[in-house]
Amino acid sequence: MRPHLAVTALLAACLVSGAALAANDRVESTFESFAASGVTGEASINPMPDGNTQIHAALRGLEPSTEYVALVYTASQSCADGTSSLRIVEFESNPAGVVTWNDKVAEPLASLRSIGIRKVEGNTLVACASIAP
Repeated sequence: MRPHLAVTALLAACLVSGAALAANDRVESTFESFAASGVTGEASINPMPDGNTQIHAALRGLEPSTEYVALVYTASQSCADGTSSLRIVEFESNPAGVVTWNDKVAEPLASLRSIGIRKVEGNTLVACASIAP
């Protein structure tokens, strides 16, 4: 009976250490307001085993009940127009101007440089979060 307990304990230790290593790859980033928009927030960027990247963002200070789009930039830490970007998600802020979303990007974390939040109407950049390499 004791060998079974040892194997179970070893498997549990491997699972815990694997989860701890995966958590160490996670990157935290802060959204900075653009053009005095007042939009701020945080993003948690997590590499996935399949090579994709999971992004969780929480934003506040958005215009209530307004459409926005989140883009990830692979060539610019400043969410600059004209640089390559991928659409992550389109969302509508709630009546309090707050939103939380989770989505995957089909790019490895190493190639991501920033996440931009743009108002759909007018394509105006309202916030940017740079991703440290």
